[in-house]
Amino acid sequence: MRNSSVTLAICRIAIAFVWIYQGIFPKLLGPHPDEIAMGMAFGLTEQDARLSSYASGAMEIVFGLLVLWLYRMRWPYVVTAAAVVLFLFTAVYAPQWLYSAFNSTTLNLTVFALSIVALAEITRLESNNSSFSR
Repeated sequence: MRNSSVTLAICRIAIAFVWIYQGIFPKLLGPHPDEIAMGMAFGLTEQDARLSSYASGAMEIVFGLLVLWLYRMRWPYVVTAAAVVLFLFTAVYAPQWLYSAFNSTTLNLTVFALSIVALAEITRLESNNSSFSR
């Protein structure tokens, strides 16, 4: 039996792309003014918001690479799904970004859904193939 699937590959690549892209473009190569404003909405100074943006950007890139590398493991998808908490912080502290163009709502909820699909696919593969490792 195959020990991988097109569904899991699509989820893995899409999730990794989002993590890596979000780490590079609005954070490391900027940081984008919205990243700074969002950090300041959470109570950070402008300088701390900039430093936080760089640090979170680097972590997002590393995590995206881990999603690509550790695609048979559940925890990267669980962590990605749990990141929906960031969406809740945005809803409370910076709700203006929930309905702006290219907003937090569509990005976070789509990545959450992809993570759930990936976890379901791993479960399916494990039940169909004992050689599929966790």
